[in-house]
Amino acid sequence: MVRASLFKDRGTAPWVWKILIKKKIVSMNGIFKERVTMTKERFLAGFACMRGGESVVGCGMNYLKGTIAGTLLALVVALPFVMAGDEAELEAQFDGLLAAARDTESDFKAVYAEAEEKGLASSLLLESKVLRGLSTGDLDALLTLIPELESPGEDFRFGLGEEFTFISTLQLDGFSDALKCIDAYKKDDLAAFEKFAISSFSKAPDFNQAFGIGELLNQIRYDEVQAIAMESVGVPMDMELASVEGDVRTLSGWMGDNKALLIDFWASWCGPCIRLMPALKDKSETLASQGVFVAGVNTDRGSSQKTKAESTREKHGMESVPWLLDRNGGDLSNHLMVDSIPRMVLIDPEGNVLYNGHPSDPALKAALGKIGVTLEH
Repeated sequence: MVRASLFKDRGTAPWVWKILIKKKIVSMNGIFKERVTMTKERFLAGFACMRGGESVVGCGMNYLKGTIAGTLLALVVALPFVMAGDEAELEAQFDGLLAAARDTESDFKAVYAEAEEKGLASSLLLESKVLRGLSTGDLDALLTLIPELESPGEDFRFGLGEEFTFISTLQLDGFSDALKCIDAYKKDDLAAFEKFAISSFSKAPDFNQAFGIGELLNQIRYDEVQAIAMESVGVPMDMELASVEGDVRTLSGWMGDNKALLIDFWASWCGPCIRLMPALKDKSETLASQGVFVAGVNTDRGSSQKTKAESTREKHGMESVPWLLDRNGGDLSNHLMVDSIPRMVLIDPEGNVLYNGHPSDPALKAALGKIGVTLEH
């Protein structure tokens, strides 16, 4: 599709000339000279009559007619090129805006404000905001664009090639549905999440996959199965786990007289696990006085498990947190159906699972509240 007019309220006529010239179907100089010659002839018509002996009044009228006609024609001919010049300026403005949107180090807000002030069409401004959000991975910014994506405008660009963000209206609709899907997920609206998960996949499977919607849907189903399983599958409290210091105890032994055991499963290769270690340390300090034993359980496999656990503990200053090793790198985690980490599991003295999920999930706070414990300092 040919890029639509860059003006908000102007037609695409200047682009017709621009495309013809760009494709070398016609010559700008040729057209301009031909039109100027025609215009000069109109202007010279008035002077010719004077040389022919007409009255001053007659010549004046003829000259005036020629001047008016010539001026009008000059305006008609010149206007497309003036507009084309404006279009060229706005096209350069738009190209610069897209470049800024792709460059994560650029001052996109400043470039965007300038483009908006210059009169760049709202549909093109919208495209730049979408591209910026995708380039920076700013999901929250993309979610704010959902209302605008509902009515992107007739001039919204579609096409193949790197210069275009979307191939078709169908793909754009699918992208919008993908954002609606994620928004519904964040709001715990499962019905809307499933609706838009299906529609986004049917319209734009590439964006559906890029946002990991299929994985989210699979995780939801898995969590449902896990919740049912955890109601009937108890934790063997006589299972033994060793610490990095070599102390071996049963889970009951580690829990002691506390009201609950909170286990954080992690691995040395897990970036998110490492980033959450300060929060783990904070939980350990906050919950210990409330009767909850907090421990990190390493799930690295192989003979180097203990070495990796010790090295990570020392590097991140986790010496105050009990540091345990999952037997064979997964006996306890497999029993608890831990398929992703970081993962926290809250267990009561009888081996009942009170919580099994992400450490940052608000549901953990709710589960702790049910046993009279708070994460507040």
